[in-house]
Amino acid sequence: MKVRNGYWLVVLLSLAYCAKGEIATFEDLTLPPESYWNGADGSGGFHSGTAAFRNNYDSTWDSWDGFAYSNIADTATSGMAGQYHAVAGSGQGASANYAVGFVGWAEPPTVTLDTARSLCGLYVTNICYPYYAMRDGDAFSKKFGGDTGDEPDWFLLTITGKNNAGHATGTVDFYLADFRFDDNGLDYIVDTWQFVDLTSLGEVQSLEFGLSSSDVGAWGMNTPGYFAMDTLVGVSDYPCAGPYTEAGINGYVGSDGRHAGPDDDDAIVNPIFRGWATAVVSYNPAPGVDLQWSNPNKALGRVTGYGFDIVSLGDLNSEQIERSEEPGEITLSFSETICNGAGYDFTVFENGLFSRINTTGGSVAGQMFAELAYVEVSSNGQDFARFPAVSLTAAPVGSYGTIEISKVYNLAGKHPNAGGFCAGTPFDLQELAEDSDVVSGLVDINNIKYVRLVDIPGSGDFYDDAARHIDPGAWSSGTSYTNNHPIYDAWVTFGSSGFDVEAVGVLREQEYGGDINLDSAVDIHDFALFASAWRSHFGQANWLKRCDVAQPKDLIIDVRDLAVLAAQWLQVEQW
Repeated sequence: MKVRNGYWLVVLLSLAYCAKGEIATFEDLTLPPESYWNGADGSGGFHSGTAAFRNNYDSTWDSWDGFAYSNIADTATSGMAGQYHAVAGSGQGASANYAVGFVGWAEPPTVTLDTARSLCGLYVTNICYPYYAMRDGDAFSKKFGGDTGDEPDWFLLTITGKNNAGHATGTVDFYLADFRFDDNGLDYIVDTWQFVDLTSLGEVQSLEFGLSSSDVGAWGMNTPGYFAMDTLVGVSDYPCAGPYTEAGINGYVGSDGRHAGPDDDDAIVNPIFRGWATAVVSYNPAPGVDLQWSNPNKALGRVTGYGFDIVSLGDLNSEQIERSEEPGEITLSFSETICNGAGYDFTVFENGLFSRINTTGGSVAGQMFAELAYVEVSSNGQDFARFPAVSLTAAPVGSYGTIEISKVYNLAGKHPNAGGFCAGTPFDLQELAEDSDVVSGLVDINNIKYVRLVDIPGSGDFYDDAARHIDPGAWSSGTSYTNNHPIYDAWVTFGSSGFDVEAVGVLREQEYGGDINLDSAVDIHDFALFASAWRSHFGQANWLKRCDVAQPKDLIIDVRDLAVLAAQWLQVEQW
């Protein structure tokens, strides 16, 4: 980053944030620099935020188990001397303090909440003692993978939720090291803070932590039984997720590359688009669509942005839903193959609009009058994979009601394409990489030729795929979930009812992830968005997904992402 932008770097690094939903961050604990607390005062534990952390200390042997806490930044110390050293070198998000868990001789490390509640998750990483033991081996532990690297070793953290009656609500597993891959290049030992989702545990009063390893002997596990933990996040709003603040893709831009309306003097079709839907494969609307809105060819070609050049999928009423009638749908094909490139891959344009008024009918100024649809893709026209969607609107909104779009993800129709705006909802094929049909080869996300849009009657009788969005691998294995959410939008609508399709555009591959606002240049506008999300993580109010630009993505906006933004500063896409 050039010197003239140094001021903005200082501003960014000094930003503070409000972490809504956080239960424990350990920053309310006091320690001298480069030190730790291990329970030697005999207190039996400590509190951070609204959670209690159990500790057992044995003064006879000067030993402990349960939880300690530390602010040691040194990452080079191995062996027992490194038992209080997080290998990440700091707390999560570059904070100072973090907890150290040790599974020892007494009860397991346990966190008890002040009141039973649902949890979003927490962050974990390795402690230096087990990290170096796994990486290099020592007098008690083997080198993971063995001399050849082919041995299938693993180190597993298991988190068990318990309700206020002490009964288990479920378990979540997270591999702190995994060498079971056929390709040794995929083997890993965690050395950064990683988010562990705990939503599947439901409402819990406490968490218990256990460790297991492939390296065991006559006396049990040989791998040192330590892990580091930070930033326990609870549910702050209904329910636990988001916000989902992905930018819409502008259909038109002006000479300065910014959003433009189709009637603006210097407006051109956004050069990020390399193709549009070219043929209608099938069109099956729900009953009752007015004739003027029933021409499926209106979904072909480029977006117009006027809000009237659309085809309607129709809307089911309550009687039709009760009779299990199918929602309206349309399948489109493309002469341009849609591939899983860097960034978003295609965009769907509906004709939703921002409300400017508050009414007793459910309209809230600044929210979207939206009609939503599921999005599915196919390579052969027969087998379709549906994007795992999330909808967090808590209650019905009525026929003229609006929704907060930050509560919606991977559903078409959440961006405005009327009333002076022309923006579409983008989709990234990478999010289908673990779908069962993709894994089996029925759908090739590098050779997508068909997009299907399925209307969602916003009555709450149709559900999102929140569980699959959180854990697509578990979904594919047939796990049953109960924490999906009913989808609400404006319902029942009439005339051009239900989801209205204006266009589906194929996107050029994005070279620079630092172009957060997708206007083709990595510049001060992207920096402003990045600054607003600095040090946030998934689940916080200021989280912006597109700011998580470093690979692999870790759901944290931190110095890794800042380094990418700096390296790409002032670069321009060659569209």
